[in-house]
Amino acid sequence: MNANHPEPAIALSNVSRCFNGGQLALDTLTLSVPRGGVYGLLGRNGAGKTTAIKIMAGLLRPDAGTVSVLGKDPFTFTPADRQRVGYLSEQQILPANYRVGALADFCAAFYPRWNRELVAQLLGKFNIGGRRKIKELSHGTQRQVAFILALAPRPELLILDEPAATLDVVARRALLDELLRLLRDTDGAATILIASHILSDLERIADQVGIIARGQVIVSEPLDELAESVRQIRFHSFRHGAGDFTYPGALRTVRGQDEVLVTVRLRDPAEPARVAARYAADHEVRHLNLEDIFYELATR
Repeated sequence: MNANHPEPAIALSNVSRCFNGGQLALDTLTLSVPRGGVYGLLGRNGAGKTTAIKIMAGLLRPDAGTVSVLGKDPFTFTPADRQRVGYLSEQQILPANYRVGALADFCAAFYPRWNRELVAQLLGKFNIGGRRKIKELSHGTQRQVAFILALAPRPELLILDEPAATLDVVARRALLDELLRLLRDTDGAATILIASHILSDLERIADQVGIIARGQVIVSEPLDELAESVRQIRFHSFRHGAGDFTYPGALRTVRGQDEVLVTVRLRDPAEPARVAARYAADHEVRHLNLEDIFYELATR
């Protein structure tokens, strides 16, 4: 957490939300997003990720629990409070008949800190003509326009739900560059929350990650700490067989014909060797990338 801002940028406490028919989307979810840097929010389809983001953005009221965004309840935001937050929804719909430049000018009227120079730079960078109508653009290009509109006010908090879902790898890299530029321009004071299924992107820029499963947060911690602690261990060459093999606190155990694969939160680097000695086996320890870690934790 930013030492100059002890209060988190986003705090959800025991938040629950049901939809028609009693379907529980969030179940006493608690989440704290520190100020400054990039927070990656992960979850399988239906885990509650988008519902949580809509609540953060003040678009959906929780049935229970409390919500704080930049120190205030988003449902009591004034226009000045709204100007501090940028938001890009998962399925952002832009007015089809507007020209890109005219839409940017329209939005600029609502934001005193709107950066027209940045808009012009990004339209040029993404090769988007200001005279083109929204309906003439591909889905990916419309997504880029929506991203530019969310970024132009230079928000204190930027909330992005699947911002790069329809973009190719070059456009995604350009988007990530602009997020890092926002952090540089604010000396790291801006907070960016990104929900994405493209975990390689989050692995490049996220400082912290949270994983939502079954409407609850199951992990929320610095990415480097998570990556350093989750390991997959292969035990093999059992001298006396592996029939009764167990690993204390294993997240997942997969048994093969002559080996056992174990995924663990490795707190003690010497523990795999002790377990291997106990069962008279050899072992290998493997690092996991963020996608592998997410799979192991979210599918338990």
